[in-house]
Amino acid sequence: MRTAGLPKFRKLYAAINTNLQNGTYYLQIGNNYDVSEWSGSKKFVLSTSNSLGGRNYFLGFAFIVVGSLCVTLSIIFFGVFMSKKNSAAQQMAIDQAASKN
Repeated sequence: MRTAGLPKFRKLYAAINTNLQNGTYYLQIGNNYDVSEWSGSKKFVLSTSNSLGGRNYFLGFAFIVVGSLCVTLSIIFFGVFMSKKNSAAQQMAIDQAASKN
């Protein structure tokens, strides 16, 4: 199990892939890992998630948009670099020819 980076975190134990019917459910929890040494606590949470993993789509879409923007800008900057690289090489050749005269 990977260590959490923040003091408050959730770790997925299982996923329910079917619809739950209305009613009373009972859950038995075993204390296999003691957290009382550092005043920790354990809680049981039923939550919904989406295909991007979170409670809403904003963070997933933000990652996709920022990643796409980074890829687009890197392609543009690479094109500018390649065009300037040729002119810099030509300038060096001109400077070398001028220094010989």
